[in-house]
Amino acid sequence: VEKDPKLAIPVLEALFTFWPRTHSPKEVLFLNEIEEILEMIQQTEFEDVMTPLFQRVARCISCPHFQVAERALFLWNNEYICQLI
Repeated sequence: VEKDPKLAIPVLEALFTFWPRTHSPKEVLFLNEIEEILEMIQQTEFEDVMTPLFQRVARCISCPHFQVAERALFLWNNEYICQLI
């Protein structure tokens, strides 16, 4: 994604498709990867993945596992992500 930012959309869509549903540590890892990818994309690419991204983050925030919910809420501490919104 660093070399070709246009790959951000397919990579994020793949992450959403293969999202772990029962393994909380993997969910935390996926959230970390999402944050790293979001730090590299532009506004136009962000708008393409905004709806599924916020749906996934909302599910993570309501997750009963505290680490998943905490990591999802931690996305709001990233200034670049907040600027994209």
